Amino acid sequence: MISGFVIRLAALALVGLPACGDSPPEPPDPGPEPPNLVTGVVQNNTANPIPVGTRVLVVWVVSAVREDYSYVYGEGSVDADAGTFRLELTTPPPDTALNGARVGVGIIILTTDASIAEGDDIDDLDPATFVGAAARYGVIYISGAPADVAALWGWAADFSTGFNVGVGQEVRGDFDRFVPVDESDVVVIIDDLANIEFVNWT
Repeated sequence: MISGFVIRLAALALVGLPACGDSPPEPPDPGPEPPNLVTGVVQNNTANPIPVGTRVLVVWVVSAVREDYSYVYGEGSVDADAGTFRLELTTPPPDTALNGARVGVGIIILTTDASIAEGDDIDDLDPATFVGAAARYGVIYISGAPADVAALWGWAADFSTGFNVGVGQEVRGDFDRFVPVDESDVVVIIDDLANIEFVNWT
């Protein structure tokens, strides 16, 4: 004898099936990709594994003032096993992290320093805590119309309003420039700081 419980279970399963001629139900919408998502690979040039507790930080370099400074804003995560990183920026950086309150150039670094907080300047970062950086790339933020920021740096007009990613391009006889690339093309290099060459854009 088939128990009443099994009969009820079978009836519930039949209710969920589409009737003859009905289209199958649409799969649920996974929703849009997270906004301002920057991803990429981690290229480890050392023989050592990525240290436990490694943090992914964005350090915004401000040069359009009398004295250069840096401003930490934005934190992501690294997947040591997969050799990848992920960074999601949900809100614009503050004006103090931007050049002339209009153009932001953020450098992605990896560090084991657990004390660094948002708004810190990393000039005093202990080199022993430095793990790596996306030295040839920049997270570019444009506030306002791109054409309006060209007076600061001409290359800035090539980017869209909001968050972007750029890769450094050498310019003979002048400072380097950034050119737009896809947000998933970033490469973070793990190596000694002395072996990493940063974009000389300012």
